[in-house]
Amino acid sequence: MQIRALRGRPGFGPSAVLTAGLLTVAACDAPAPVAPPPRVTAAAPLVAPLQESILLTGQTAATATVDLVARVPGFLREVGFTDGADVPRGQVLFRIEDEPYVAQVDLAQATLDQQQAALKSAEAEFARQDALRKQYVATQTSLDTALAARDTGRGAVAAAQANLKTAQINLSYTRVEAPFAGRMGRRLVDAGNLVGAGQPTKLGTLSQIDQLYATVSINERDLRRLQAALREHGLSREALRSVPVQAGLSDEPDLPHRGHLDFVDTGLDTATGTLQARAVLDNPGRRLAPGLFVRVRIPLGPPKPALWVPAAALGADQAGPTLLVVDEAGTVALRRVILGPARGGLQVIADGLTPGDRVVTDGVLFAVPGRTVAVSPGAIPAPAAAARTE
Repeated sequence: MQIRALRGRPGFGPSAVLTAGLLTVAACDAPAPVAPPPRVTAAAPLVAPLQESILLTGQTAATATVDLVARVPGFLREVGFTDGADVPRGQVLFRIEDEPYVAQVDLAQATLDQQQAALKSAEAEFARQDALRKQYVATQTSLDTALAARDTGRGAVAAAQANLKTAQINLSYTRVEAPFAGRMGRRLVDAGNLVGAGQPTKLGTLSQIDQLYATVSINERDLRRLQAALREHGLSREALRSVPVQAGLSDEPDLPHRGHLDFVDTGLDTATGTLQARAVLDNPGRRLAPGLFVRVRIPLGPPKPALWVPAAALGADQAGPTLLVVDEAGTVALRRVILGPARGGLQVIADGLTPGDRVVTDGVLFAVPGRTVAVSPGAIPAPAAAARTE
């Protein structure tokens, strides 16, 4: 149609029309430009240490707890602490009226003195009768009577000594002292109340929280991993107490609390299929409290080198996780891998990758297996905590 329009214009004769037609045909026969290969970024996997471990959940408890009770009856005279206070060992926490028990001690002491005096007289009489008997002056009956009196006196002295000891113990019970340094809960009985009448009266609870227990349950899968690590490193069950652990509260992003294993039960609980274990956590500043839920990490041996790749570079299909790698010629290949733990946006590759491979880290959508790509070299940053992963 353009050629027809040109025919009627001045200066456009048949030769001009022919030239325009040839140019049009030549333009149609020119080859289309070839698109350059897509550009991707590829990097060798990062080699960094990996600390294999198991991550468990548990609950904290005081390493020592004692219920303080009134063991003798009487009126509570004094409470010697403030609710929730930290107290040293030996501090008097409760004091019960002691006047009746002081009197009992005095009475028992007086009875002991009396029996000791009687025993002294009986021993002297026995010695006199024994000397007379040897001189054939006293009869055997007199000697036997003196011997019985002496032995009876010895028994009376022993009974009086026991009564004195009992009275002294009861007197000591009027002062309820802290058996160890710790933190007191609230007092359960106020001063002025009658306590210990009929049965022991609970007065309060003292807990030791400079260190805390963290009790966790190990499932069967993690237990097998732990046993394999023990066999690999030649450790016994007793050596578990030297294994360091890390712990953190549910709202703490890291595991800042340190400790060590303390106890591992002998067998699994058939009801839950788990094994009970316990760690001792240091508690400087007493920032932790009993009853908190914590995450506890138990290492499975020393750190080992591992291959890390960005988690964003991973793909997946019905057969499992995959990675895209490129060779020296820029050809893309699909690599099936086995995953390890993850940390900070990076993923450990347990199998299927070598340190010499180049992994596509950016432009994954443009990397088609079997096709060629233009490669820009990249680098994988180190994880924030490569040596501390679950």
